[in-house]
Amino acid sequence: MTKFILALSVLLSVSSASAHIKKTNAFNPAEVKLCDFAPKNDLRIPDGLEREGGIDQETYNRAVTKVEKIYKQEVADHGGTLKINRMWSTAEVNSNATRKGSTWIINAYGGLARFHSMTYDGEIMVLCHEMGHHMGGFPSYPGMMGSSWASNEGQSDYFATMKCFRKVVAEDDNISLVSSMAIPSDVSKACQLGFSDAKEIALCKRSSMTGKVLAGVLYELGRSGSHPSEPANSPDFETPSQSTVTTTNNNHPLAQCRLDTYFSGAVCGVSASIDFSKKEAKIGACNQESGDAFGFRPVCWYKPGSR
Repeated sequence: MTKFILALSVLLSVSSASAHIKKTNAFNPAEVKLCDFAPKNDLRIPDGLEREGGIDQETYNRAVTKVEKIYKQEVADHGGTLKINRMWSTAEVNSNATRKGSTWIINAYGGLARFHSMTYDGEIMVLCHEMGHHMGGFPSYPGMMGSSWASNEGQSDYFATMKCFRKVVAEDDNISLVSSMAIPSDVSKACQLGFSDAKEIALCKRSSMTGKVLAGVLYELGRSGSHPSEPANSPDFETPSQSTVTTTNNNHPLAQCRLDTYFSGAVCGVSASIDFSKKEAKIGACNQESGDAFGFRPVCWYKPGSR
């Protein structure tokens, strides 16, 4: 683990330094694969393998197009060019974000889309998590001269429900969509506390339930193999993590903690149009430090007051 963290720190340092060099037009940095949605796993689901569940290529493409439509211009406004690589034939069960100069890259692998419990909404939120690495703000992975360009894993999850998913599906008929879902009472109550408008409440419910889908995917991946990284109990809204970090964890939290983060982002009433800051935790977010009762970054990965 120490070697992994050291290697990751080196990659991040190179990325941060390369971004600085790019501004001087002195060097075109090589692409660095950096931020995976899920921890590394050995599962592979090739295209064409007979399967039950998951999404087909048409649905996968529809999800990618929907995210591109919202974020292509936003990335351009930040001086970048968004490139989502549609890697349907790739068997790897993951997705990742990286940068190459001013190109902001998301690699969307078909193996994850073909995972048996993946959904259309789940694919959108995976892409939102990767967009969060590019646009999620504070807290970020450390770099050679401070923070790197990449928001950390927990913040990318928080961005996924609180900013990105809301924007991407805002124009859908979310009231009708959630009417056929079995929404837990705790989710309904929290969404009604966070929002007063019926459309926003419905969107909150849809975001929360999509977070549950992804937490389930992450849990199954973590339970696979001979040395499971996940506990025996699967993640649920009724069993929030009891862990409290002493310093902010930049890496992938356990699936329950990630569900807590998706849920917090979904119920926070701060507008999706208010961007997160690169340096200040309170901007654009709900905050425990400010006395918010809910919707703040969970302490299972985030240390309040971190700088």
